[in-house]
Amino acid sequence: MTPIDSGLNQAFARLTVEHPRLGAALRQGEQQRIHTVAALMSGARFKGLDELLRNLDELGRAFTADPECSKLAFLINRCVADFETAIEATLSGYLSVAIDAMRDVMEIENLFLDFAIHHDHVDQWLAADQKTLKNKFSAASVRSRLHAAGEGRYATTAQSLDYQAHSAALHVSPHRHPVAAKGFSIEQGWAGDAGFWEIFGHAGRLQTAIRRFVGAICPASPVDDVANHESPDVQDAWKRTQEMQDIYLAVLQASAKTLTEDGEGP
Repeated sequence: MTPIDSGLNQAFARLTVEHPRLGAALRQGEQQRIHTVAALMSGARFKGLDELLRNLDELGRAFTADPECSKLAFLINRCVADFETAIEATLSGYLSVAIDAMRDVMEIENLFLDFAIHHDHVDQWLAADQKTLKNKFSAASVRSRLHAAGEGRYATTAQSLDYQAHSAALHVSPHRHPVAAKGFSIEQGWAGDAGFWEIFGHAGRLQTAIRRFVGAICPASPVDDVANHESPDVQDAWKRTQEMQDIYLAVLQASAKTLTEDGEGP
C-alpha cells in the first residue's frame, strides 16, 4: 500500500466515524471506482479513453496555435472537461452525471457543424448577449439550421431523439430513466457500461463535427492534420461498447414487449 492509499484509507475511516452518512456516500463511489478500474485496466475501454483524451489535448494545442481556430480553443478544453467528468462519473457509479456531461458535448458538436456552414456565426456567437444566445443559438435553433442545410444526421429532421433522451434524464419526471436514473448504482446500464457507450458514441460524432468545421475554416492547415488523425483505440472501444449497447437495448425492448403482452405495460 502506498502512502497515498494509506492516507486515503485513514481519511475515509475518520470520515465514517465523524460524519457517517457522508462517509458512506463517498466510500461507495470510491469502492466502485477501484473495482471498475481494476476490471478494465488492460481492456479496450481504457485504451480508447486514454487515446481520446490525448487526441483532444493535442487538438486543443493545435486550435490555440491557429489564427482562425484559436478563438474556439476553449470549446475543445470544455469537451476535455466533459469527457473527464463522464469518465469519473461512470467509474464511480453515477451514470446520470455522465449523461449530463455528454449532453454538453452534443451541443458543442452541433455548434461546430453550424459554424462550418455559417462561418460568420462564430463571431456572432462569441459576442452574443443572453437574448441572442436564447433565440439564435439555442440547441433547437441550431438543429433547425442544420436541418435546413441538410447537414449530416439532421438532413431528414431537426429533431434529435438522442438529445431528447438526454433531456429526459436531466429533467424531473415521475418516470425512472431506463438507463441512468439519478444517484449511485452499479446496476444501471449493465454495471455502468452505458457511460462508456455515451462517451465513445459522442466522441466519434464530435470528431466528425470538428473535422467538418476545420475543413471549412482552415483546410490543409496543421490543425486540419491533427483533426484528421486516426484513432484506432477509440474506434475499437466504440465498436465493443456498441455491441453491448445493442444487446442491452434488445433486452429492454423484449422486456417491454413481454410486460405489454401480459397486460402490465402501458
